[in-house]
Amino acid sequence: MKGSATLELAMAWRWGFFWVWAVPALALNICQFQAPTTNLLRGEAALTYHYFEDPATSGVDISTGRFSISGEWLVDSPSRGIGLAFGGDVTLYGLRLTSVVARLSSTFREYPFPELSYFVFGGVEGELNTRYTQPAVEARAGVGYGRFTDVTPLVRALRIEERLLQRGALLAALREGTLLRLAEEIGRRQMYPSLSDLASALVRILAREAGANLDPRSVLLIEEVLGEQGLERYCGWAAQFGLGYALSRPQPGSPLTFNLSMRGAMAPDPRSQILFQADLSAPYQVFEEYTLILNVSYLHRLNETTSFSAQYSLRQIKPRGQLPAGTQNAAFQLAFKLGGATVTLQMGFAKLAEAREWTQDLRISAGWQIW
Repeated sequence: MKGSATLELAMAWRWGFFWVWAVPALALNICQFQAPTTNLLRGEAALTYHYFEDPATSGVDISTGRFSISGEWLVDSPSRGIGLAFGGDVTLYGLRLTSVVARLSSTFREYPFPELSYFVFGGVEGELNTRYTQPAVEARAGVGYGRFTDVTPLVRALRIEERLLQRGALLAALREGTLLRLAEEIGRRQMYPSLSDLASALVRILAREAGANLDPRSVLLIEEVLGEQGLERYCGWAAQFGLGYALSRPQPGSPLTFNLSMRGAMAPDPRSQILFQADLSAPYQVFEEYTLILNVSYLHRLNETTSFSAQYSLRQIKPRGQLPAGTQNAAFQLAFKLGGATVTLQMGFAKLAEAREWTQDLRISAGWQIW
């Protein structure tokens, strides 16, 4: 009876501890954090190549590859904002280039009234596709509404709380006010000469507001989180409407267009990031001629060793008097570490507008660090 009561008490304490730190974390909306300025730079690159040769057949059976790159620079301040996004895909067959696609999107936003989110914008959209003889370049200008904000400081504050709880340096979850205070200080990172100086400032905040007396190992742990990669997150959205003028077109069409676009970002939790972009460009006969672009991506860090990501993209062009043409691509990737090995599971789907079925590609790769 005594052992049973002790077990029940231990279980109750563990569940109580879980609710003490989990409930406040769930109640804290990451996207409510407002950074005074946002300056984010992110980029990704991926390379896949598949080679297979069967001695029983003549020649190489499979020799295909694809290299893709994408990046984004986002700046947002009370008076102005800058958005620059680029991407490219290179497809190989038998070590020969079969197609190259490069995209560039740039937008400059000016907020006439800094306390409001209305803005005027100007920008350039461009694409180079080897399927066409000349690139597509369009200048745009118009009005819009919305803002983006960097919530990475709050994500790092939550990560510090998580690591200190795991180590036992904190006995209970931090109050929401303390987390926001840590995030505000992390947001002033440029004011500190080094990460160790910023970590010392955070230690003083924890000692003053949470009564935590951290040992040197815990201070080093805070420095590790401050320099940890992959925690960058941002939230917000912006919708804009304007006029565009085609400086160069791959196919005949009206040079003057109306364009409507929307971009959004959301961090449902510290481990996840959702990005969304939709762009429609067309003359006044929107159903006879248009260009539609849609991109959606999702990233989730499952744990310290496993991450999952998914991407979907649609590009559809409807020339006047012709059927729509375009491509759809979807990719799913699961990467995790097993001891000294890194295992990646990739699944991709692609479809041309004129094709009935989706092409499928499933690959499993593993790598080891020898030294």
